[in-house]
Amino acid sequence: MTALPIVQRKGSMTATQRPAAKRWTPPRWRCATSTLAPTAWAAVQTAMLLVTRPAAAQAMSTSPEAAYDLGEIPTARSVAMGGALTALGVSTPALFLNPANMALARVYHIEALGAVMPEAGRTTLGGAIVDSALNKYRLAGGIGGAWSEMDPSATNRTWTDVRLALALPLGDAFAIGAAGRWLQVNQAISSGPFGQSFASDGTPGGPILNTVTVDLGGTLSLGDAVRVGVVGHNLTAPGTALAPTTAAFGIGYGTQELSLEADGMADFTTYSRVAGRAMVGGELLVAEHYPVRIGWRYDGGMHVHAASLGFGYVEATWGAELGVRRDLLADHGSTLFVLSLHYFYDSGGSSAPADAGDGF
Repeated sequence: MTALPIVQRKGSMTATQRPAAKRWTPPRWRCATSTLAPTAWAAVQTAMLLVTRPAAAQAMSTSPEAAYDLGEIPTARSVAMGGALTALGVSTPALFLNPANMALARVYHIEALGAVMPEAGRTTLGGAIVDSALNKYRLAGGIGGAWSEMDPSATNRTWTDVRLALALPLGDAFAIGAAGRWLQVNQAISSGPFGQSFASDGTPGGPILNTVTVDLGGTLSLGDAVRVGVVGHNLTAPGTALAPTTAAFGIGYGTQELSLEADGMADFTTYSRVAGRAMVGGELLVAEHYPVRIGWRYDGGMHVHAASLGFGYVEATWGAELGVRRDLLADHGSTLFVLSLHYFYDSGGSSAPADAGDGF
């Protein structure tokens, strides 16, 4: 078979003849009255370039599963304890982990949180309010949510997650809770490996997911220090890894100064098989003001071990906490940093939050 000749139109240039595309370079900033020395002014230009450079310049170096992390809203305490708070996670973390726990401590707490995962280009900004103290019916309620973004240079996935929860104690030893969740996920067009494709694209006119689902939980107190919690997430079975149906179980031991917990979770949606997750965490309140935390997590879906730690400072009416998690045994590891700021409206005048015996 004879090869077809290459036809070149008159006046056109071949690929080797075309001049290389010019790279964009930042403009030279001019200041006629500046008295800065040339070296100092160059440093100023460099700093301005670094500040104004888009975050999308760095490609994601971890897996999409690690970046999205089941769509969970991270708090400093939950991340530092390896996610093991199904039984002891009262106050604002209960809104996202096990809503039943909101009824187990008399609090009115407000939390603002921010999280970053550099390897995924992920940013999360959110907050929560939980009230279990300001009504005579012992009904606890909470509202919270977060906006998140990951991989802005390619996938550019963003999602908004809003929770509204209620919890009620049934006697002195048992509580039940339910949370409604609205989740909307958007993703960039033509960001997949095949260009424009129904298999890999986002949607041009709307989100790739817009759903309302439900979490249900229960917690049982066994004496003054031991609690057992169980919770199901996304129980309407949306059938997508963006809102996976999961079930978690935890047992914890908590006193005024020490908290220890071990949890297990099953993910029924994200993978082609049921994937498990094991989590353990510990917390020590030092000198009534300094929580120190450590945790470990194994994710059976990604086959990743992760270690975590955290610390903070708490006063009668406010607190600040930092949690860090790092993948230790992973092909494409990631690091998650979370900062949480708290306002304790109903602290009872003590030097620690009202729920310090259960964690905070």
